[in-house]
Amino acid sequence: MAMLFRVLATESLKLKRTLALWMVLLAPMVVVTLQTLIGYFGAANLARGGRDVWPQLATNGVGIWTLLMMPLFVTLETSLLAGLEHTDKNWKTLLALPAPRWTIYLAKLIVTIAMVWAAMAILAGGLIATATMLKYIQPVLKLGDMPMGLLLWPLLRVAVSCLLAVTIQHWVSLRWQSFTAAIGFGMTVMVMGFIAVNSATWGRWFPWSMPIHAIRKAATGEANLMLVAVAGAVVVAAVGCWEFSRREIS
Repeated sequence: MAMLFRVLATESLKLKRTLALWMVLLAPMVVVTLQTLIGYFGAANLARGGRDVWPQLATNGVGIWTLLMMPLFVTLETSLLAGLEHTDKNWKTLLALPAPRWTIYLAKLIVTIAMVWAAMAILAGGLIATATMLKYIQPVLKLGDMPMGLLLWPLLRVAVSCLLAVTIQHWVSLRWQSFTAAIGFGMTVMVMGFIAVNSATWGRWFPWSMPIHAIRKAATGEANLMLVAVAGAVVVAAVGCWEFSRREIS
């Protein structure tokens, strides 16, 4: 475990001044900015009926992130992290170090998950800041006490249910050295997720549509879905570590 922590620290240092690190801030802020513009310029429409707009603002922000931005973000981040080694042919040097191969694979996966979760934390903070600002500059929206459960619980379910998709995309990005292959795979499964999300039978078990099913109002069995996501992520991570440890890398 001590070696894993050393490799993890090294992987974290590699992120300094990289696009991958900047995207942790930029990706969620795109969603926050969109919600700010909608709230400011569409205040009259949102305030129809005199209801508190906070539930709609929180739901829309989480929904846009989960359906559109997060799949793109995961695809880009895993590809960029793998590209740190693929681009400059660093694998031989990296794998010649005394650290076991599985620690390298697992450290990169942990860093990826940490960045996804950090982006969600920034999204939550940005939406809260947006609602607070709109509360004063657009009082017509009637933003009340803003109960955090409407925002944080859905994001927590997304953070858990996305793990299977993240571990699969991570394995694909490390398995093939082509940046195009990793991006192409991510785009393909994202489109498949758009289609699968409408299937009540299969959509909840497709890794890229699991998060949306986890936050749907009419969703049932969220606990089972998240359990499957975690269990599947553990299995994929274990298989990925095994395959990475045995693979010939040039």
